[in-house]
Amino acid sequence: MENAKNRQDKSFLEIDFSKLMDLRVDYVFKLIFGAGDTRFLISLLNAIFANKKIPRIIESLAILNPYLEKHTKEDKLSILDIRSQLDDGTTILIEMHLYDLDDLKYKTVRSWARAYGEELKESEGYSIQPPVICVAFANGSLDSGDNQKIHKCCKITDIDDHTIFSDALELHYIDMKAFVKTINQTGGIGKGETQETMLAKWLAVITEKDIKDKAIIKNICEDEEEIGMAVSELVRMSEDKVTRQAYQRRQDEIMLYNNRVNNLTRKAEQESRRADEAEATVADQAKIIAELRSQLAEK
Repeated sequence: MENAKNRQDKSFLEIDFSKLMDLRVDYVFKLIFGAGDTRFLISLLNAIFANKKIPRIIESLAILNPYLEKHTKEDKLSILDIRSQLDDGTTILIEMHLYDLDDLKYKTVRSWARAYGEELKESEGYSIQPPVICVAFANGSLDSGDNQKIHKCCKITDIDDHTIFSDALELHYIDMKAFVKTINQTGGIGKGETQETMLAKWLAVITEKDIKDKAIIKNICEDEEEIGMAVSELVRMSEDKVTRQAYQRRQDEIMLYNNRVNNLTRKAEQESRRADEAEATVADQAKIIAELRSQLAEK
């Protein structure tokens, strides 16, 4: 048994992480967490809930959309989300986002509303409808200033006493970029919001492309059996030529979409600046005319 563990440890030490596919690409994320073995998704979700001390422990779930979409829409990049359901009927939506952060919170609320509306069956009362939970991994913050958090959990609360109004809505936003920044600055998990929790360990593996010290990842793989199994599966998939080609196509789709969005944003900013400049010019001209009229009136 010890020899088997040593062989496993050695294999993790020998992994060339530069050759692995990026788990932040939704196609790869769904391959690992949403298209096969549910143990990885259960472990990740339990880590998310435990991180906010939510008394919910998942023992089993069903993945409702284990297939991978073959086509994307022409005008918008479709999201390869994971839709799962717990034994009590609770629906959990998990999405990986590397783009469109400005609209992400509104998209997540819309996804929740659509799923929540679908869950109510005819002749059933609203009070027995199971909740819908949304988990969004984002490569950046949804907030500004002091409100930025690595893990943000939102519910419907009373504005005065902050008590929970309803458990029907639960949104989790996870800022992967902030996590990576903290890890690289501190040199490892264990401080502040990156305390050595299971969520921090999963996030370290998910964001490993940007984590400088790969020994952190290897140590996690050795210590946590389920994470080690997920990484071993990622190694296997990364070596598969067909999977690798699909991954490259998905990366190209995301890059083209981001470029298109950035170009539209730049054009909108340029038009806004031109409009501001034109407005300022009109205001200056109006001021000059007013001054001339005043001078003529004085004469």
